[in-house]
Amino acid sequence: MQHQALLKILLLEDSDFDAQLMLRELTQRGMESILTRVETRPEFEAKLDEFAPHVILLDYALPTFNGGEALAIAKERYPDIPVIMISGAVGEETAVELLKNGASDFILKNRLERLVPSIKRALNEVNIREAKQRVEAELRALNEQLESRAAETAQELWEKNLHYQEDLVMAQELQMALLSDRFPTVPAGVHEAASAVKFSSIFKPLGAVSRDYYHVVQVSDTAVGIFICDVMGEGVRAALATTMMRVLREQLDKSSGSPGELLTRMNQWLRGTLRQLDHSLFVTACYIVVDIAQGSLTFANAGHPSPFLLREATNRVERISDQNASQSPALGLRDGVEYPTEQCAVDAGDLLMTFTDGLVEVENANAEAFSMDRLGESIRRGAGLPVTKLMQDIFSDIRRFADGVEFSDDVCLVGMEISRLQPSHA
Repeated sequence: MQHQALLKILLLEDSDFDAQLMLRELTQRGMESILTRVETRPEFEAKLDEFAPHVILLDYALPTFNGGEALAIAKERYPDIPVIMISGAVGEETAVELLKNGASDFILKNRLERLVPSIKRALNEVNIREAKQRVEAELRALNEQLESRAAETAQELWEKNLHYQEDLVMAQELQMALLSDRFPTVPAGVHEAASAVKFSSIFKPLGAVSRDYYHVVQVSDTAVGIFICDVMGEGVRAALATTMMRVLREQLDKSSGSPGELLTRMNQWLRGTLRQLDHSLFVTACYIVVDIAQGSLTFANAGHPSPFLLREATNRVERISDQNASQSPALGLRDGVEYPTEQCAVDAGDLLMTFTDGLVEVENANAEAFSMDRLGESIRRGAGLPVTKLMQDIFSDIRRFADGVEFSDDVCLVGMEISRLQPSHA
């Protein structure tokens, strides 16, 4: 309901005295309103259309036209306008029946102190219902647009700031459905126990929804890709922007395995979409392809924290990239960015750890951040452990460091262990 300077109230009441009591109650409680009173059915029907009230108050018992009939007319013509029944005395069964037929509340005339709180509650329910309907419509539109034109998917959602818990739950369910629920194997299709690579993940949203997102994809029979990103922004709008990454993620499945080309295409798409919007948005991202037949790791980075590589042969922990933000800006920041593809060798027993910055920005009671150095040392101490156990130990290290201080950002951690290398014909 749009904001009005004065609340418009339509009152069906045949008693001058009772009408004055209601008007005085509204005035004394500071509810600024325009009250129009009618007594007959023709007057009620005419004013219902002409006056366009925000709230309707109905006296139940009138000589020729009762509140029950008026309620039916109001709900048939304007079902969203709250209707409050008022009566001197009425049976409980009648009151229950009126509420079932759509009345927002039932107030006895000797309890008029309930009138203003009842009106406020009814209007608040209208606002919540209208907001929920808008958000549900936006989410339905988003799902339809994902199948046709990705560039149109997020525009309406980004224009809204979703404040209601029902909508947060809806957004959470949608977001969780986008995450990888099964990890690929190498060779493709073998049982996880026989795979040459093994994965594990930890995903801890700060609130009901998260701005972090990851996906693990089968690139070929001997190669897998890991995509991880962090949407920069505030509130549910930024979190729901991860839905857009689902559309872009489809390109991973069609990728030839060139991470730099993929991030370049993503940046072009984002820049083109953001020109249509009034909101700024950017995404840090990293895409890594590991080919166990070639013993190679290729990757591209867009302003994202560099993943760590634990070398089994030397027990050393390395950051796979030294690129800084000026060399590899986040997606959506600048036009014409060409993201380079870098490469390094990997061997059997090596372990790759990708993450979002919420992991290293966790602070303790002294406002000290966990930091990249501490994360690297935690990984090094876990050398030789299976990837799932290592990640659990890392997360335990972080919780001990925080010592009860709540996390200030989402946490996402994805690990990959290379069990063995194998020739391309395997």
